[in-house]
Amino acid sequence: MNKELQSIIDIFFRMLHIYSVLDKKPKEYGTGDLLYVSEIHAIYSIGCNPEINITQLAEFLGVTKGAISQTVKRLVTKRYIARYYGRNKKEVNLRLSDKGFIICQGYQTFNKEMLHFAEELYENASPADIRMVKRLFQTIYENMKKILDRYYNI
Repeated sequence: MNKELQSIIDIFFRMLHIYSVLDKKPKEYGTGDLLYVSEIHAIYSIGCNPEINITQLAEFLGVTKGAISQTVKRLVTKRYIARYYGRNKKEVNLRLSDKGFIICQGYQTFNKEMLHFAEELYENASPADIRMVKRLFQTIYENMKKILDRYYNI
């Protein structure tokens, strides 16, 4: 493997490591409560997708229904989200509580600050650069998912 490619891979693995550290550390987003990244992502996703159900939320976040069911149960207990029956009376839909809405807004602010650099890069990138990065990220995701499926049967 050439040195430049190895350097890119090393940077990518360092990014994954930092993300895994951040993922394990709870953070406060405006209510005084500490929440984990998985909980924040669920709250934010529900806020962005009114009337979403557990199956859709699991697909949207790329996790199993069992995992998202546990997260939803915790968030309902903590009163960040509420369950309700939608139009078809068979599916249980999810919505944010007032407390969940505060979290969602706090996360949006945090996300804007954290990802401001990406917006600047995007605005200065050529369409070809954007397509290449998108293709790279999609390929990395697909390969990591294959490995996850093959070795962990998830």
